Amino acid sequence: MLILLMETKRAIHLDPDGAAAHLSQAIALLTADSQSEPSQRKITGGLAPWQVARVDDFIDQHLDQCIRTTELAWLLSLSPSHFSRLFKQTMGMTPLMYVAARRVKAAGQYMLCSSSSLSEIALSHGFCDQSHFCRVFRRETGLSPQTWRKLHCVTPSRRRATGKLDSIQQYSVEVDHC
Repeated sequence: MLILLMETKRAIHLDPDGAAAHLSQAIALLTADSQSEPSQRKITGGLAPWQVARVDDFIDQHLDQCIRTTELAWLLSLSPSHFSRLFKQTMGMTPLMYVAARRVKAAGQYMLCSSSSLSEIALSHGFCDQSHFCRVFRRETGLSPQTWRKLHCVTPSRRRATGKLDSIQQYSVEVDHC
């Protein structure tokens, strides 16, 4: 990319058509890179896969507890600021946003096969209270927990009425977590 732009600068006065071709190539490269999925982009730096796995395991084991960025950094022997920078570079979000998203996902899976109150679910998944859980859940999913539960829960009466599950994903969640 840099080479294309340098050649364009050099050729702009001598060969305007060549410069235009170089600019077109640079624009095409930038457009292709910006439209690619984040997972398809080449990540330079960031956390190694084993580090991400270690952080994920820790989060899963301590989901119901307060998880601080300093604890996650200590786990990888990094300073909190360096860890946060690498984590955001790798995952595309801050460590605390990632923990909240993991909690919401786990709470959602639990709601599918449990009749527990939202308050109990909130406390068992590391949220300080039901109100905080509802705010974070709505931010992550776009729906309140109660509305999400009504839309996604597969009850025996709903299964009998339709004769099937609504999706393969619901079946796998129901089997894995109930």
